[in-house]
Amino acid sequence: MRLSLSRLWLWRAPAVLGGLAALLFAAGFVLALRGSLGEPVGEPPPSPRSKSVPVKKGGRRFLLVLGDSLARGTGDETGKGYAADVFEFVKKNGAADMANLAVNGAESEDVLRIVETPNAARLAAAADWILLSVGGNDLSHAVPRESASGTSPLDQMGAARSRYSANLRAILSRLREANPHAPIYLLSLYDPFADEGARARLGASVILSWNTLIEETALSFPGVLVVPTFDLFHGRADRLAVDRFHPNGKGHQAIADRVIQLLPPGS
Repeated sequence: MRLSLSRLWLWRAPAVLGGLAALLFAAGFVLALRGSLGEPVGEPPPSPRSKSVPVKKGGRRFLLVLGDSLARGTGDETGKGYAADVFEFVKKNGAADMANLAVNGAESEDVLRIVETPNAARLAAAADWILLSVGGNDLSHAVPRESASGTSPLDQMGAARSRYSANLRAILSRLREANPHAPIYLLSLYDPFADEGARARLGASVILSWNTLIEETALSFPGVLVVPTFDLFHGRADRLAVDRFHPNGKGHQAIADRVIQLLPPGS
C-alpha cells in the first residue's frame, strides 16, 4: 500500500526517544525519497521478441544503459539525462550507437529480470561501455509498509539491503558473463536533502552505508567502476529538478562529467 505521508510531516514529526528516533528519522528519509527515482514498476521487462536496437556494427562502438529513471534522464529539462551526455561525448571520438533499457521505478530485482532476457544479454555482449544506475528505489521503497506481519522496521530495512546486495551481485555476474571486458560504470547514491539539518544527516548516513555496500560489491568484479555522486549534490540544491529528488540538467551533466573522467583514454 502506498503511504500518503507528506515530506513536510516526515521531517517535522516529533522525535521519539533513543535508538527508535534514529530509526524513524532514517525511515522518514527513505520515505521522503519514495518516488524519487520513479514509482514502482508495473510494466514487464522488454520482451526478447520486441523491436531490438541494432547491436554494434563494423567500426561503430556501442553504449548500453541499464537501471532506473536516473538512467532514463528524468529531471533533465532537455529530456536527455546523464547517459545521453556521456553518449554525446563518446561520439566525438568516433561513430557510436546507444541502447537505453532503463525503466522508471526499477528496483534491483526489476533490473535483474531485464538483464536476464536474451535481448539484454545480446546487447551487453556487444557493448563497449555499460552504464548502470540501480539501488535508489530499493532504498526509497524500503520504508516499512502498513502491514500486520509483525516484522520490525529495522528488520524490514535490513532485509531490503540484503535483497539489494544479492540482486546487485547477480546483475553484475550476468553482465560479466555476457561481456567479460566492457567497463561497467555503476552509480552510487546521492542525498537530495543535504540542506535539511540534523534529521537529513541521519538520512545521509543511511545512504552512505548503502554506498559502502555498492563499493564493496563492485570490488568483487573486474572492470566495475563505482561513480561517486554523493559529493556532487551535497549542498547543491541548484543541481536538483523541481521535484527536489531527481537531478536537473546541471545535475545530470555533473554525473556525466564524473563518468567521462573515468572513461579510458580515446573513448
